[in-house]
Amino acid sequence: MKKVQFEQKLKDLTKQLTSRKFILFIASALLIVLICLLLFVFHNKQSSGSHSETSQSSSQVTNQPSEDKDYRIQYSNSSLIKRATLNTALKKAGLFDFKYLLNTSDDGGNDAKILVYYNQTNQQLVFKFYQNGYHSDNDYQIGGYDLQKQTGIHGLQPSSFNGLPLIYTWENLQTK
Repeated sequence: MKKVQFEQKLKDLTKQLTSRKFILFIASALLIVLICLLLFVFHNKQSSGSHSETSQSSSQVTNQPSEDKDYRIQYSNSSLIKRATLNTALKKAGLFDFKYLLNTSDDGGNDAKILVYYNQTNQQLVFKFYQNGYHSDNDYQIGGYDLQKQTGIHGLQPSSFNGLPLIYTWENLQTK
């Protein structure tokens, strides 16, 4: 008789474990679905709210400059150099840091206008910087960038851009 009682207890225990496993499985699945649902709702709520906050913060809080409001860019002679090549060089030279260029403090660019000329023979860009408050076309500083060496060029003379085609103009609209 003991053997029969043992077998019965074993069957009961197996049924009990099986039902526990089933209940545990269902509870786990429901918990995972609930967590996924909460993450989905939280993500959608955050992204829709942050989109408007981002556009407001970029223009108000962090004061990120925007084209046609704070500055204007004009490309010229586009057949001479690929725009991607030019933009990459300008980024490396720091001329795409518009927040810096517009900054009128002592540690800012304080630029009113930047003209970029292209020396195709030497694969160089020559920059003319006009700071805010310039009075004539002769009131500028000169800089440059070597496209082959990917380095800045210093010590350029005013004759460095004579006869070179203008390929890029950046203009500060805040000072007008």
